[in-house]
Amino acid sequence: MTHDCPHCGAKNTGFSGVSGYGLGNFVFALLASCNACNGPLTAVVDTGGQASQIRELSGDVLRNSRHRVLNVFPTPKPIEAPASVPDKVARSFIEAATARRAKLWNSACAAYRRTMELGLKTMSPDIEVWKLEKRIDRLATEHRITPELQAWAHELRLDGNEALHGDEDATEEMTEQMHHLCWFLLTYLYTLPSQVEAIRARRSGLETPAP
Repeated sequence: MTHDCPHCGAKNTGFSGVSGYGLGNFVFALLASCNACNGPLTAVVDTGGQASQIRELSGDVLRNSRHRVLNVFPTPKPIEAPASVPDKVARSFIEAATARRAKLWNSACAAYRRTMELGLKTMSPDIEVWKLEKRIDRLATEHRITPELQAWAHELRLDGNEALHGDEDATEEMTEQMHHLCWFLLTYLYTLPSQVEAIRARRSGLETPAP
């Protein structure tokens, strides 16, 4: 049978080793594993009277128009950007994370680099430099990012450049590093300041004397 894998994100991938058992009234629980990552999948299917025993099921069970898929487990986790990130930056991060889930390492690394560049430009439009390298260093000089984030951002920049222009393919390890750096960088630049401001506003409201 075929289905989108909730583990690795492969689209319309095959699932093999299909087995299962009847739940009654022509409803079956099916068990299978993804051919791409071996992740397990469970589906509950109502055959509408088309099969009374598991061995009578045939073909692509989940795509059979005569069957009704009642549920599929596990449910894929939604891909989200860190909170309070501008829409354009969030869309770029989700695009990168989607490529990561699908194991498209080159595409993911290139998209993470773009996400970092968008994130830094959006939060510092006053810095008039066009090179990402100089923007990172200027932000560190002005103490808007920490030295640790500066060093890690340069690593992401270089890895992204390699994925875009290099001869070697990006790797899973490189992609994981870029994913986590982007997440922490956007959290530091946008999420934490937003959370601090919300708490300060709440405290200020509590301290306001009643009329």
